[in-house]
Amino acid sequence: MAHDYCVGADHRDRVRWETIWTTDAVWETGSDRIFTGIDAIRAAVEQQWQTFPIMQHATANQTVQIHGDRATGRSDVVVLAQLPDHRWSVGGGTYVDEYRREEGTWRIARRRVTRPFDLAPMAPSDGPLHVDGPDEAHA
Repeated sequence: MAHDYCVGADHRDRVRWETIWTTDAVWETGSDRIFTGIDAIRAAVEQQWQTFPIMQHATANQTVQIHGDRATGRSDVVVLAQLPDHRWSVGGGTYVDEYRREEGTWRIARRRVTRPFDLAPMAPSDGPLHVDGPDEAHA
């Protein structure tokens, strides 16, 4: 489910994004940014998609404690996001989650971002100028 969150957000996959949440889920991206219910969560990520041409989430250190049909978890995240002027921003934090199993599928019931950080934007870039192919790397 943590990977579906990242893939859904980064690849703008609305179907995948929506299926990871319970219908009454809460997504708290900051103390003044709390989105309740799938419609509000969908609108929030769509706003991110409009703001950032490219996003890339990387999660690590995930822990999960299962309690019947409910669970809690935590994972750390680093996010690279391209700004509209083509500069890149690096940020991240820790996701503190509550999960619920519904009809045999685990979903996020609440996700709260804690320990957020943002670094100063980096220089503009449209991407790598040249990436070594598998044969070039060993030449």
